[in-house]
Amino acid sequence: MRIGIDCRKIYDVNKNSGAGVERYTYHFVKNLLKKDQDNDYVLFFYSDISPETIHKLKGNNPRVRIVKFIRSESRVPFFDTHLKIVRLLNKHKFDYTIFPSGSIPIFYRGSSVLVVHDLAIYLHPEWFPDKQWFSTKVVVPRSIRKAKKIVAVSENTKKDIIKIFKTREDKITTIYPGIVVKDDYLDSEIEQVKKKYDIKNDYVLFIGTIEPRKNVTNLIKAFSNYIFETDSKLNLVLAGVKGWKFQKIFEKVNDMNNRLSGSQIKYIGQVSNRERNILLKNCEVFVFPSQYEGFGFPVLEAMALHAPVITGNNSSLAEISGEGANLIDTSDIKEIKNAINDVVNNVHVRQALKRKGYEQSVLFTWERMVTQFIELLNKAKQG
Repeated sequence: MRIGIDCRKIYDVNKNSGAGVERYTYHFVKNLLKKDQDNDYVLFFYSDISPETIHKLKGNNPRVRIVKFIRSESRVPFFDTHLKIVRLLNKHKFDYTIFPSGSIPIFYRGSSVLVVHDLAIYLHPEWFPDKQWFSTKVVVPRSIRKAKKIVAVSENTKKDIIKIFKTREDKITTIYPGIVVKDDYLDSEIEQVKKKYDIKNDYVLFIGTIEPRKNVTNLIKAFSNYIFETDSKLNLVLAGVKGWKFQKIFEKVNDMNNRLSGSQIKYIGQVSNRERNILLKNCEVFVFPSQYEGFGFPVLEAMALHAPVITGNNSSLAEISGEGANLIDTSDIKEIKNAINDVVNNVHVRQALKRKGYEQSVLFTWERMVTQFIELLNKAKQG
């Protein structure tokens, strides 16, 4: 088969730019090209993608062709998103085109496989910026209808697709993503990261976009209440880019730091993959109190690095965590506080979560994911 992949939204290894969907696309494409020895691929990128990213994806694979085009300077992305890319795709006679980031250009008519990550905006529009009606009312519904096959990253996402868009269940296949972590760091590297971010004490860790959906405010309140009650010197470290409506979250950080002894809550911004792994590996507990996730990469990455995990009993989080995390009602501040207390102060609870979490994390591999994806492509071609 001849297959196209829309790689416009992809993690750039040189710039360390891109969040969950972009990282998914990067690891998916990299492992798909490594695994598939039968099909030919054409990858479409914006021209500002780094050469390092292209090399890590393609290597010297002769079955892979790269197409790059200049990103429009227009503040309205319609031309790039729905016209220019379609003209490029139509120059090739693809058996299938894969769209890994949740939408298909509205003028594309070829056979396509669509990956859907989450539909939180339909369930909780208040978590998102305004003026997204074109995407939510036109682009995504048309993409769901037009796709020949849909890949959902979790059973929870699959159920949301069926419920919101009345899609046939046999059109959707759940294929879990994999995770990739490195944990063989020297003590000197660990100390270097702690020194860089002025982390002098043991710490509770959150990694994710700082936005309402992630429920960071409740974590800040719960952590502060734990400190008030115990007089602990523990730090709360918040890592990640600032998303939508982040201002009130930082107001709460400042308020609580003014009431605590010293700056026990630290926002350290975006971190590199290396720093991310080191922080996860060495935290007392990783708390991910999100109110909705299509998948939840940080949870499994923390488990793979032997960090005890506290997360929500909602959306896909309970589904992917199994018995490997302490699942709580993240709307309940007292429950978050008590969960932190249990993990930090009970060595048996902490060790059990580390063991069960690691056992859960090894079930999610990119090798398994791309094998299932190739099987889906082959079945679609045959039928």
